[in-house]
Amino acid sequence: MTHIPLFGAKTLGRRSPDGPLLSKAEFVEKVRQSNQACHDGDFHTAIVLYNEALAVDPQNCILYSNRSAAYMKIQQYDKALDDAIKARLLNPKWPK
Repeated sequence: MTHIPLFGAKTLGRRSPDGPLLSKAEFVEKVRQSNQACHDGDFHTAIVLYNEALAVDPQNCILYSNRSAAYMKIQQYDKALDDAIKARLLNPKWPK
């Protein structure tokens, strides 16, 4: 999984449709937890956490890329492809 840079996350601090505002620190912790869940092989939890992070920063190609990898691990290939396409649309130079 790729670590999320803090710059470029313009939507941080906005209210997500499902939940409260997240501070930058809370967002970073959510991403850290999602990456750790993937590392631990808990891909379902990782996907839930990536969903929460994407609700705050829906333009983050890295989150889509990481969630795509998690979907691949649980053999949800259609969702993995959708996220991979979204990541490339957001950043056509994104190599993953």
